[in-house]
Amino acid sequence: MSARQLDVLVLGGGPVGLAFALLLAQSLPARSDTGPRIGVLEQRPPTAPAGDIGLRVVAVSPASRNILENCGAWAALDPARYFACERMNVWEAGGAPGGARSIGFDAAELGVPALSWIVENEALRHALWARLASHPAIVTLNGRPEALERRAGALALTLEQGDLLHARLAVGADGADSWLRRALDVPVSGRGYAQRALVTHVVAERPHRGTAWQRFAPGGPLALLPLDARRCSVVWSRPEAEAGELLAADDATLAAALTRASDGVLGHLAIVAPRAAFPLAMNHARNYTGARFALIGDAAHQVHPLAGQGINLGLLDAAALAEVLASHLQQAAADPGDRACLRRYERWRKGDNLLTLGAMDLLHRLFAGEHQGLGALAGTGMRLVGRVPSLKAVLARAAMGSAADLPRAARGAIMQHMAD
Repeated sequence: MSARQLDVLVLGGGPVGLAFALLLAQSLPARSDTGPRIGVLEQRPPTAPAGDIGLRVVAVSPASRNILENCGAWAALDPARYFACERMNVWEAGGAPGGARSIGFDAAELGVPALSWIVENEALRHALWARLASHPAIVTLNGRPEALERRAGALALTLEQGDLLHARLAVGADGADSWLRRALDVPVSGRGYAQRALVTHVVAERPHRGTAWQRFAPGGPLALLPLDARRCSVVWSRPEAEAGELLAADDATLAAALTRASDGVLGHLAIVAPRAAFPLAMNHARNYTGARFALIGDAAHQVHPLAGQGINLGLLDAAALAEVLASHLQQAAADPGDRACLRRYERWRKGDNLLTLGAMDLLHRLFAGEHQGLGALAGTGMRLVGRVPSLKAVLARAAMGSAADLPRAARGAIMQHMAD
């Protein structure tokens, strides 16, 4: 059986994998033949979204927006399917928004157009896919990987339907339950939170004013993320048993529970979408790279969603790996699977990712009531940050992606302003 020969095979067609493929393809040196050098393997290609905003949304930081602009995907997004988050108000149970036990962030105070953009995930995938499908250096492949074998100078993947792919480098962008990571026996450390994140959409009695509202309480945080008009995306982390009960509840019961849990900050909340829940965990791959492979995004690290940083960490991974590979591939007869080249990517991203994972895990421990005495410490910390502008600015820069050693694709006018 003949095999398709590829320089790079990306497993996974989520935003992180698609952005990586585009960034790398755009920077490849020209060569005489015009055959595709990059393959993207995805079992469920995206479709153009229509109707209401989909249940799954992501919070895109300014650094991540720069990456998507460099991919050419941001301009292809339907403006009706993403929404600017101009302010954020975080408060602790027992306090109140704007009170002593709260922190507020405002894009205007920081001199930026938005703190983040709430983007429909499927719309983002479709915009990236449309760009990718027309690039001559990229081929899209449909199928489920079934077996992996190491060959001289390549990894050989057999798909469920029998097709064979030879890749000089395989990039795992296939999520927290990465097939590639498991097939290569890459160890993972972490822990489950015995929680699920319940997601749905609500319409609020009062306008959200472009503000993300987040309340920390024992059992997990509740976030209301601004969509159109009075509509908000809900992400509510609850213990598994309670999450199951909420999933099974009728709309009126769930709406009442959400209104109470949000301290009525936007008045009564009405359910206007289906609901779903997914388990929460923190995981980290021991190695991001090895013999002819690299892991990016959730395949390399899974973070608690309380600050919405999962996609942003992943897009920074994608941009960093693309930049390192692009520089390496300028050399004559360069091998994309070169271990030294791949290690440069791992050293670049691993420290920043571990720092963010640790910070999110600490926030969860502080506010979720896992340990007695930590709740008081959390409240003290929130009051301190709220009163010291320099600390608030540091947190804001970190959330917007300007505190890390940014890849070139993530830089832009916004990031330069924040650095200044």
